[in-house]
Amino acid sequence: MIPKETIIKRLAFIKYLYKVAIEQSQRPEPLSSASILTFHDAVELFLHLAAEHLDVWKKGKEQMKFMDYWVLLATKKELAQKASMEGLNNARVGLKHHGILPSKENIDSFRASTETFFTENTLKVFEINFSDISLIDLVQCEATKDNLNEAEKLLKEEKIEDALDKVAVAFAQLIDDYENRKRGSFGRSPFFFGESMTFLNSFSIGIDRETKFGRELSSFVDKVTDSVKALQNAVKILSLGLDYRRYVKFRLLTPIITKVISGKYYIERMRWGTKGMPTKEDVMSCIDFVIESAITLQKFDFSVEEEESITII
Repeated sequence: MIPKETIIKRLAFIKYLYKVAIEQSQRPEPLSSASILTFHDAVELFLHLAAEHLDVWKKGKEQMKFMDYWVLLATKKELAQKASMEGLNNARVGLKHHGILPSKENIDSFRASTETFFTENTLKVFEINFSDISLIDLVQCEATKDNLNEAEKLLKEEKIEDALDKVAVAFAQLIDDYENRKRGSFGRSPFFFGESMTFLNSFSIGIDRETKFGRELSSFVDKVTDSVKALQNAVKILSLGLDYRRYVKFRLLTPIITKVISGKYYIERMRWGTKGMPTKEDVMSCIDFVIESAITLQKFDFSVEEEESITII
């Protein structure tokens, strides 16, 4: 019997692959064709997990073909969407082995049928609503995970700004946690790109704004400070291997987070312009970005102790 916690994590990963496939399917042709492979991978992982969960998996079945799962699982559960998934499998074979690109209409159809497959069969096999499976379970940083869970709860209560606060703090905690675990013996971070400019603005320095020279100097100092901060931040995001374009959207939607000396995070909320308050979809996009960033960082993790133990002669 597979532990429930393991099932939830594997289902979360399957849902992650499914969401990646959705994004791929919305790209222009022929790039959208890659979604067929990812939809197929997500469904096949689900079928394998279902076979293990229902205890119908047999030794020697490692090379079992995709459509054979329906026969194997039928001894316990009759899965839905067999015909549409056979079509998906044929499209995958055509693309991978014969270079046949699916049409936009076919991709849209497979996206819809795959959603129906997961919606119907997750409840049937695991007694869990597919919509209730949270990708947050894939996040290893506990502080980030806690704030993302809080954000989802606040979002269900229609508290958009409160949810965005939690998401923004969750991302800051994720980056700080990763960077802190990579510091050397003397506190050196491999992602250090200059001293913090947070408190080096004209107001903090105390420049007199009463004179023309003072006002011009204040403007110069503030612009330089903002530019350096932006560059430091951009280089750090890129050096961590995160999607900078998605990060830009994230930053436009979330409040500014500053970590003070005490270790607490200070939240400076946005002033919304003519476009108005972000939507629930915007908040979900921000949550997804933090989750995908966490997965990216977890994928390339390393031990500082191991790195520092290597002596170059």
